[in-house]
Amino acid sequence: MSKVVFYYFDIKGRGEACRLLLAYGGQQFEDRRITAEQWPTFKLKTPFGQLPILEIDGKQYAQSLAISRYLGRKYGLVGDTPEDALEIDQNVDLFIELCLKGGQIMYERDAARKESLYAEAVKNVFPDYLERLNSIINKNNGHLALGKLTWGDFVFAGLFDYFIKVLRMPDLEKKYPAFQKVVDNVYSIPKVKSYSDSTNY
Repeated sequence: MSKVVFYYFDIKGRGEACRLLLAYGGQQFEDRRITAEQWPTFKLKTPFGQLPILEIDGKQYAQSLAISRYLGRKYGLVGDTPEDALEIDQNVDLFIELCLKGGQIMYERDAARKESLYAEAVKNVFPDYLERLNSIINKNNGHLALGKLTWGDFVFAGLFDYFIKVLRMPDLEKKYPAFQKVVDNVYSIPKVKSYSDSTNY
């Protein structure tokens, strides 16, 4: 059996979907959580100077979406055709695009500019993305694509806390119950729930 080690910080962030997928697949893995003190030295050992990293028998693989996509294929969380795969990819990309837009504002250092950008996004950017995501998820019966569980659901669920934070919308799941349904569909899976219940952040 392969030795699997997963490296990320002690937060959910971009690494949580990968952890959830590993749990779903029943994969035994070492969950290495890098501290702020360890990071400058550890960073030099990474392929791209970034986390997360999935290490399989000593070989390292990077990029959270690439890892999630790989695990999705490995555990049968993809469609039957290239077009199915394209649908998952496009919907994941839409979600990540909105996360990045929110993240760019959140990490803006100039306080006045930050508030100006946020006000503009709340008015002219976020609503359209949120409505599109909501429509997609409702159409797919509480999933991000294909009307069934795919690796895209794990990306959405793993990043949902971050999603709420960057949008500054603590009651987002109340306005868009479909979003919470995706999260619940993932975290209610017995192996995923067992992993989640054993983890503290």
